[in-house]
Amino acid sequence: MVRDTVLTERQIEVLRLKAQGLSTSEIARRLGTTVANVSATERKARENIRRAENTLRLVRMLEAPLSVVIKPETDLNEAVREIYRRADEAGIWISYSFPSLAVLIQQGAGEKIRGRRVLSEIEVAITREGEVMVM
Repeated sequence: MVRDTVLTERQIEVLRLKAQGLSTSEIARRLGTTVANVSATERKARENIRRAENTLRLVRMLEAPLSVVIKPETDLNEAVREIYRRADEAGIWISYSFPSLAVLIQQGAGEKIRGRRVLSEIEVAITREGEVMVM
């Protein structure tokens, strides 16, 4: 198993045992520690994983050849049209349908969108392969 990760050996062990179906109390007994310690270790491991995923996503966004900033008060449908237009200009084919891209933006933007209205600035990056990432 690769050990050059953002996870400690203990975090890897706890996640491995969890993946095998052991309960938190079974893991605590096996490792000779408390349930609270196992829970804290798992929680920190999952936080480390989330942060590593966010870091990789940020790097992919920084390397993306196309970035589209969607301003507040923009209608979501207009934002989708702008993304398609800018991708076409850059010679990038986006494989998402209009509705799928709108849903992707809504989900990625979270509370930055209410209904179809953009509440605060959203950055959308598009890779050469047409992958769309929302920040």
